[in-house]
Amino acid sequence: MGGVSKPLIKINGREALLYSLDVFCRCEKVAAVVISLRPEDEQVFRALIDKEKYQKEIIFAHGGDTRQHSVLNAFKAAFSGRKKTGLVAIHDAARPLVTQEYFENALALAEKYGNAVCAARARDTFKRSDSKDLIKEAVDRENLWQIQTPQIFDTDMFHTALALAERDGFDATDESSLVTHAGFLVKLCECGADNLKLTYPEDAAIAQAIMGLRAEKEKER
Repeated sequence: MGGVSKPLIKINGREALLYSLDVFCRCEKVAAVVISLRPEDEQVFRALIDKEKYQKEIIFAHGGDTRQHSVLNAFKAAFSGRKKTGLVAIHDAARPLVTQEYFENALALAEKYGNAVCAARARDTFKRSDSKDLIKEAVDRENLWQIQTPQIFDTDMFHTALALAERDGFDATDESSLVTHAGFLVKLCECGADNLKLTYPEDAAIAQAIMGLRAEKEKER
């Protein structure tokens, strides 16, 4: 993204982070929101969020060298001097297209099964290559999913998963991997492929187009 902080990329004139905060702060079951960030960014984020007048408690936690370390710091900050909640949700601030429906559907599954993550069924054809980028084999996509966020976990299970990962030196690219590494089951919550993550410069334009389509559909209802 050319060095731009992805949560601060503007889509339709608003910073990407705010769209996710809108969803979480509207949910009655959310007790508080923790934002993991670089220390040098805290003043900017505080000023941005103060303007929005959210009714939920917003907590700031400094990130670490890895995603996993940042999540650990946020997890600690969430319950420092606060009552522990039964569930904890982790979300990429660079996914501004999460909807109330996606979040609350995943939350309902987490309440039923203990752990649930948003995901989309694979729609493309996948191939596995060798080290020279030559096709080695096809990958069956029947039970293949693209993992998204929010990812929602039983708080005690997630605490155990974090501890075991630290003990084992296990570094995961997403939180569901930590939980399955610890031996717990995770339910997949099917969401749309439109719950994309801002990764490349063109993704901001795609996100804006998707928001426009959603707004048109709302008008037609």
